[in-house]
This record gives sequence, structure tokens and C-alpha cells, in this order.
Amino acid sequence: MTAGILNFILWFPLIMALVTYFIGKFVNEGWSKWFAVGTVSITTILTLYLWLQDFIGASVSYGSNGFLYETRFDWFSSGSLTITYDIGVDGLSMPLLLLTQVVFLVSAFSSFYIHDREPLYYGLYLFLLTGLVGTFVALDLFLFYIFWEVVLVPMFFIIAIWGGVNKYYASMKFFIYTHLASLIMLIGLIKMFQNGNGTFNMVDLKTNIANNVANGSVSLSTINIIFWLVFIGFIVKFPQVPFHTWLPDAHVQAPSPGSSILAGLLLKMGGYGLIRIGFWMIADTGYFTDELGKSSRVFMGIMAAVSLIYPAFIALRQIDMKKMIAYSSISHMGIVLLGLAAFNIEGLNAAMFMMIAHGIISPGLFLLAGIIEHNTKSHTRDMDKVSGLTFKMPITAALFVFLGFGSAGLPGLAGFVAEFLGFTGAFNSDVFQGTNIWIPVVAVLSVIVTAGYYLWAMRRVMFNKPSDEIENASFAKWWETGPIFVLALVTLLLGVVPAIVQKVIDEWARLAFFS
Repeated sequence: MTAGILNFILWFPLIMALVTYFIGKFVNEGWSKWFAVGTVSITTILTLYLWLQDFIGASVSYGSNGFLYETRFDWFSSGSLTITYDIGVDGLSMPLLLLTQVVFLVSAFSSFYIHDREPLYYGLYLFLLTGLVGTFVALDLFLFYIFWEVVLVPMFFIIAIWGGVNKYYASMKFFIYTHLASLIMLIGLIKMFQNGNGTFNMVDLKTNIANNVANGSVSLSTINIIFWLVFIGFIVKFPQVPFHTWLPDAHVQAPSPGSSILAGLLLKMGGYGLIRIGFWMIADTGYFTDELGKSSRVFMGIMAAVSLIYPAFIALRQIDMKKMIAYSSISHMGIVLLGLAAFNIEGLNAAMFMMIAHGIISPGLFLLAGIIEHNTKSHTRDMDKVSGLTFKMPITAALFVFLGFGSAGLPGLAGFVAEFLGFTGAFNSDVFQGTNIWIPVVAVLSVIVTAGYYLWAMRRVMFNKPSDEIENASFAKWWETGPIFVLALVTLLLGVVPAIVQKVIDEWARLAFFS
């Protein structure tokens, strides 16, 4: 039954995307949003049911191959090539699946301000949901790649049709960057297929590659090539410096619900892919404890430190609220890379927990920027023009302060847990000792800069004398602030009781890498 529920969660939004579009197009355009909200509500309830059933307790009882709710059968065969339809979840993918549903549900309500071509918007919206869910549950590399590429299409059109002034430039840049990276990743996946006894199934590949390295038929230098090919493909999606330049443009030009999904979920695709394919699938070969792997981890650590500190300084200079939050996202995703480079239990916990924490906090901040833009007189996000927000929209202001502190890593909120684990893992890592100790030191310094740009933004936007834009602003509606209030509650819950999620990811990390 539970396997059937997972299949329903995956494919129901795709079916409803067509229903939503045609009902909205030919019956009543205003119904589109309610079809979308209803669809995501159903899949969210079912995902929460699976979480409460099997992921709350002393330990998770996975199947014989380490996954739950698995459906597996041969999709098609040609000669020695067999592609399987194989989906399932574990302690890495299940939290991201639940995050996906929450962010989509919140973003669906926050999309109510969109009245242009609603049937098309909500149809693409549900199509995007299927692509994201598929990426997180696919256990066959071929199937994974299909879902990975499918995600680009609806997001491209969401930016290009409902975006800002430079939406065409931003959507093309987003598509070109991520698609070229996907092609490099595809080469790495094919190399895995060649060196894993001719299968694309992730579980079988993991075992076959480890056995082939052990018997000498595959060398660690080959594994090194595979790792860097998939690393490039995934790191652009994060993104990290120097592959980050597409993200600020995409965030600034996308509609605020699109920015919410982009920050909350599309960036997590890169992190998930790197953990699942770049680390989990080749960890049993001994690559990450070999000198080749250690050198790769040091390089990753350097990239993480640069990505933590450099975008944080750029964020200090921003006037556009969405652009500041965009650079903040690049910086925070550096914790994910730093934790993976540390390659210890604290670091891996940090990488996975940061994806969840950032996936809750960042969408809320982008949606708040959207509220300010939609309700001011000239529809601006310029922080120097929207001062005094507290006097006109106190709930919006309070949520901005709360989530801003969450993003800055205030103790008691979700961001702090991820940062603390990440820095602890980095200082305890075998590759960040001696002359490399500067890497975690620089990473820690980013916290000061992060606090600086959020405090500066709060001072400019919240507490100065009300500007003309604010004096003439409309009050925020319930469907604008209500969903963000839910994200704020989750941010507090994960900060006060992190074990709700951390216990699951910690158990998975220990079984996957250190058992």
C-alpha cells in the first residue's frame, strides 16, 4: 500500500496539471488555483502520513536494500542495457520529499496574486512538482536524469512568462547554465554505467562499483574522474562560486513563488544529487579516504569557504531585497559543501540539515520580499525606498525579522543547528588540520558578515521613518502572511527540537557511510 502511495504522490500532480490547465482554460480560469492548492494539499497530507508512520520513532526499518516504499520493475531492455522503473525513499530523500510538499503548498497560496494566464501557470506549477518529487525518489540513474531535466522546462517558463523586466535574459541564463552542467553530469553517469557492470540502477551500481574497485578491474583514478564529472554537474545547481552567477538573476526576475521554489528546492536538487550520486554511490570504494579523495575534499573545502564568505560580502552591498537574499542562499549552501568535504558524521548531518533549514527559511524570505513588492505604491523591493515597514505592515515586518535571524544562525532556530554541526564537523575533519585549518576558520567568519547584512537590512526596512512607498502601501492579505507564518513555526520547531529531522538523517548517514 505504501509503495502505491509514493507512486500516487509522484504522478498525481502530473495528471492534475493537465486537468487544472484544461478546466481553467475552458471552464473557469479562477478555478485553476484551487485545483492546484487541492492537489498539493492531498500530496502533502499523504507525505506527512508516510513520515509519521515510518520516520518517527527509535529507528527506521528500511528494506533489504536500504529503501522504503520501493517499486521496481524493468522499464525497457535493449541488448545488455536494462532500464528499471525504480523509486523509493530513505533517510536522505524522505525529509526532502516532505520539504518539497510544504514549500509547494505554501507557494501555491502565495501565488494568488497571479491573474495572468492562470491555467498555464498552475499547470506548469504541478508539472514542476512531479519533476522535483521524481528527482528525489528515483533509484535508477536514467530515471533520475529524466526527472532532473524535466524540472528545467516548467521553471524556465515560470521565469520567462511571469518574471520581471529582464525575465527573458534570466530564464535563458538559468536554462543554459544548468543544462550544460547536466550534460557534463550525464557523461559521469555513463561512466558509472560502464564501470558498474552495465546497469543504471543506483543500488546495484553502488555494489558493483565497490566490488570492481576491490578486485582491481576499476581504479581509483577512474572513480576520481567520475566524481569530478558529477561534481561539476551538481555544483552548478547549488550553486557555488564560481558557478553562481545565474542564480541572482533568476531569483530577482522570477515571480516570488518561483523564487521560493528555486531557493527552497531546486538548489537542494544539486545538494541531494551530490550526496546521493557523488558520495553515497562511490563511498564504499574507499575513494574519500584515499589521497586522491582527500585532495578532492580539500578543494571542496576551499570552494565552500570562498562560497561562504564572498557572496556574504556581496550581499552587504545590495539594495534589492531579493538579490540580497539570493546571495545569502549561495553563502548558506556553502555549509552543505563544507559538511560533505569534512566527511564525518557531524559534517554529513550538517549538509543534510542545512538543506532542510535553508529550504524552509529562504522561501519565507523571498515570499516576504514579494509581499513588499506587491503592496507598495510603485512595486519596489529597493530597501532604501521601503523604510518604516513596521508601522504599516507589522506582521510582515515581524516575520522578516524572525526569518532573518533564522538565516543568520540565531540559537534556537533551524539555521543555527546546521551551522553549528557544519563548523564542528569541519574543525574535526581529518583534511582540515595543520596548514588547512584556515579553511574552517574562514568559513566561521562568514557568520559575522551574514549577521551584518541582515541587521543592516532590518534597520533600513523596518525601523526608519516610513517612506512614501510605505505610507501608501496596501495591507498584506491573509494568503500572503499566513503561509509564511507556517514556515516561521517550522523554523522554530526545527531549532528547538531538531531531533524531529536530525535523528533520521543521522541514522541514515551512519548506516550509509560509517556502518
